[in-house]
Amino acid sequence: LTNKVGIVTGAGSPFGIGRSLVMSLALAGAKAVYATDLTLVNIPSLQQEVKDAGSSCQVHGAILDVTSEDQTVSVLKKIIAMYGRLDFFFANAGFGNYKTLEDTDAKYYDFAINVMQRSFFLALKYGGNAMCNTSDEKPRPSGSIIVTSSMAGVSGAISDISYSTAKAAVAGMLKSASVQLSASHIRVNSIAPGFVKSSIAEVFDSVLGRHAEEKYYYNRIPEPIEIANIGVFLASDLSASVNAQNIVADSG
Repeated sequence: LTNKVGIVTGAGSPFGIGRSLVMSLALAGAKAVYATDLTLVNIPSLQQEVKDAGSSCQVHGAILDVTSEDQTVSVLKKIIAMYGRLDFFFANAGFGNYKTLEDTDAKYYDFAINVMQRSFFLALKYGGNAMCNTSDEKPRPSGSIIVTSSMAGVSGAISDISYSTAKAAVAGMLKSASVQLSASHIRVNSIAPGFVKSSIAEVFDSVLGRHAEEKYYYNRIPEPIEIANIGVFLASDLSASVNAQNIVADSG
C-alpha cells in the first residue's frame, strides 16, 4: 500500500476490526489513514501504536457521523485537499444489539439502517467520486471500497433483524456499485465475519460467546486482526481481479 491514502470508519473503539484495520494498513505501507468515529478518545493511543510499530503512516483522527451526507463529504474534501488522492475506503462503522423482533421498534430499525446501510451508500457515492481525483502521483482514477458486512447478512441472526437486514442489503449494493464504478477502475467488495472479538461483541454475554466458540472450527473466536488482514488484501493491488465479492471469514 505504498503511497496509498484512505479512510476507515468506526475506528474509534478501544479494540475491534476498525482499529485493527488502521494498524494493518499502516504496517502494509499506507501513506495516510483517516481513522473516523463519533469520538476520538482512543485515537491518540492508536497513533502511538502505529508509531511504536515503526510505521511512518500518518494516522489522522476525524469526527464522523457516517449517517451524515455533509460530514462524509467534508472529511473526504479534507483528504483530497491534504493528499490529492483517495485509494481505499473502509465502510466499517456499525453496532449490534441483542433485540428480538418484538423488542425492535421502528425508530431503532431506521437508526440501524442509517448507520449500516445508508453509510455504505454515502461511501460508494462520495468515496467513489473522491477516488476519481487524479494527480501526477495518481494519473488515473482507481480505488477500492470495502464494507464490513456480516454472516448475519448471509444466514440471518437469532436477534436484531435490523442488523441482519442492513448487512444483507450490502450484497445487492456492492453488486450494483461494482458495475457502475468499474469504468473508473474502482472495485467494491465486502467482508462477512462471523463472531469476532470486538467492542460490538461485548454486547453479547459470555454465554453467547462460549456458544459461538463451540460452533467454530478450532474452537476459538477469530481476532479482529484476522479480518483486518483480509481488508489489507482487498485494499491492495494483490486483489486487482477481486470485485463484487462478499468474502466470508468465519473460520468455517
